[in-house]
Amino acid sequence: MTSTPTGSTPEASAATTAAGSRPHRSNYARGRDLEHRVRAHLRDQGYEVLRTAGSKSKVDLVALKPGQILFIQCKRSGALPPAEWNALWDLAALVGAVPVLAEQLPRGRRYWRLTARKDQPGKRQPYVELKLDELAEAVTGQ
Repeated sequence: MTSTPTGSTPEASAATTAAGSRPHRSNYARGRDLEHRVRAHLRDQGYEVLRTAGSKSKVDLVALKPGQILFIQCKRSGALPPAEWNALWDLAALVGAVPVLAEQLPRGRRYWRLTARKDQPGKRQPYVELKLDELAEAVTGQ
């Protein structure tokens, strides 16, 4: 592999943006990066986290703590199409897990707890913001 004068490979140089600032990243790579950041944050909060690699599963991450199971879908846009929403909702309901949408913010992330199926097109997404410490308190009763 050869290097360009700046020390980067020709492939990386060819993939830079028009401004030349950084390489172009695929949607898959950016989505994977969000999953990794969410996984790291949840681990810092004391969860055991399993990642389901691949973009076609109903759940991106499964986070576990005593008395808690979170099924998490990570989306940079903060929006889930109805079919994905309902698949996550139904699977979580089947096993008693909390269905969660993790949204990318300019700095950090936000977690949303799904509160119902998404059966009415054009209606607001049925969710409420989820604070992990509030969820822990609700489970432990403290």
